[in-house]
Amino acid sequence: MKKFLFTLFSGLFIFASSYSQVIVMDIVQVKDGMNAQYEAVEKFAEPIKREAVKMGKQLGWYIMKRKSGGDLSELENKGIGDYIILNIFKDEAQMKSGMDWNAIAKKVYKGKMSSRSIEKKLETLGAPRKDTRSYTLENIYYTKPGQANRGETVYIFPAEALNDEYEKYEMEVFRPMWEKRILEGSHKYWGFNKITKRSDNAYKNLTHIIFNMPTDLKSNLKTDFTTQKAMDTGYKSRKGFDNAVCEIIFLADAYNN
Repeated sequence: MKKFLFTLFSGLFIFASSYSQVIVMDIVQVKDGMNAQYEAVEKFAEPIKREAVKMGKQLGWYIMKRKSGGDLSELENKGIGDYIILNIFKDEAQMKSGMDWNAIAKKVYKGKMSSRSIEKKLETLGAPRKDTRSYTLENIYYTKPGQANRGETVYIFPAEALNDEYEKYEMEVFRPMWEKRILEGSHKYWGFNKITKRSDNAYKNLTHIIFNMPTDLKSNLKTDFTTQKAMDTGYKSRKGFDNAVCEIIFLADAYNN
């Protein structure tokens, strides 16, 4: 049955092996009562990151505020993240090249802040944070991206692969479904990523992260018998955890510079 389903669905897509994006995802918990201070830090960082994108240091940067979900206490109670940071790079080489925060900040804030004030700001960027868990993600596939906007909702779905067929199910069964929804206008973006590295304080069981961006339009797509059977088998290849529903509050990318 599994072999039949994979044969049937393999003709529905062309695997985009050229994708090589790397994403560094930070899950940030802030100290009690310091949300405003944290957001002030990221507001200061936003024009710096926009300049970094212009300079070719990275592809994008997004700060998202968690609105609901993201509870992984069934794995271990590390606390729920308050904010999610995404730093997106075209490849590993760009990620490793780094950026000179001090130099870029002084360029961006020239005539607006003194060099000493900028340096003091940079020295205290991490002050509102209580904890940061980091994951490095290798992009497996993403749908052709549209413009991300401040205020839009992003669903972050963490998963644990239960067998070697999991990625095939995501790519051959679930991906075409999301792309059909994008074509009808009920969905905006789907990104499938594999965790390749993590900080010592991060969750060990997680293997993949999926990003989804819905629209306000309700989907009218119907699932036929064969697709439903493939989906049912695909669900058994992974263990999904609580979606984090987030709102984009700051961003820097090619569309927003």
